[in-house]
Amino acid sequence: MPALLLAPVLAACGSDDGAKSSKSPSSSGTQLDQVRFTGAVGKALKPTWRAKVPSTTSAKVTTLVKGTGDKIATGDTVSTYVWVGNGSKKKAAYSDYDNGSPESVPVDGKLSALFQKLFKGATYGSRVAAVAPAKDLFGANGGAQLGVGATDTVVLVADMVKKAVVSPTPSSDKVQDVAPGKLPKVVSKGGKPTSLDFSGIAKPSLTTPVQRVVLKKGTGAAVSSADTVTVNYLGATYQGKAPFDESYTKKPLTSPLSGLVKGWAIGLDGVKVGSRVLIQIPPAYGYGAQGSGSTIAPNSTLWFVIDVVKATKG
Repeated sequence: MPALLLAPVLAACGSDDGAKSSKSPSSSGTQLDQVRFTGAVGKALKPTWRAKVPSTTSAKVTTLVKGTGDKIATGDTVSTYVWVGNGSKKKAAYSDYDNGSPESVPVDGKLSALFQKLFKGATYGSRVAAVAPAKDLFGANGGAQLGVGATDTVVLVADMVKKAVVSPTPSSDKVQDVAPGKLPKVVSKGGKPTSLDFSGIAKPSLTTPVQRVVLKKGTGAAVSSADTVTVNYLGATYQGKAPFDESYTKKPLTSPLSGLVKGWAIGLDGVKVGSRVLIQIPPAYGYGAQGSGSTIAPNSTLWFVIDVVKATKG
């Protein structure tokens, strides 16, 4: 499951200064009442379920390991390994450790309320957990793509490893509609996109804003950044040998736009349901200076073909 589904913005790790925890949970273990976690902060996280996690109406935050680094400040971008479990089913749902790389979470006014609670007062090197209703993380419809229902209880764990380096800030945070020739061509088979052709397309500057071409204009309602969308998509990096992810041969993605990389919310703003668009996303609004796993290199510009199937108002 790509980090695209959960990450606010991904960026690279900074230095290791101040990032070591005061006690390694790999030796003594740390626990909530229903689940125990082992593995050193920034190295591994393994859950052992003892019981189902009871339902809750509000998030409850617990510091499992208190780091000895500096206090995380507003404006920092934190290199964070995120783990999500379905407490109602005693199952892991998502792990950045499985993906092989942390997420870089900007601690700013745009951070969701649940993540604000996790980061409030925390220090670098900490492992902090929250037990919360699914809607606090995924919105009213839950996280179906991760096997989390709307009425389930989630356990969210964040290993706040170190302060992250961030990508250059784009020259605008608004989408720019451009001529089709400015972006790569979509290669399709049977009407379904299979790849992108970058012939004649120069590698863009890292500060280029989100670019958009509407390939097919739909007739439905216009999408806004607060919506939950159902889409089919294909994603690629510059002159990549193959797409790094796609849904056309699988199932459509349904997710709140607020839960996806920022470039999606910018690029789909105002697009009508039924449309097919091609958007170009600078690294600051995608996977940042860190990249994602082995398929998306640091500071990669991303291109997505997106078919907007449905939009539900947030």
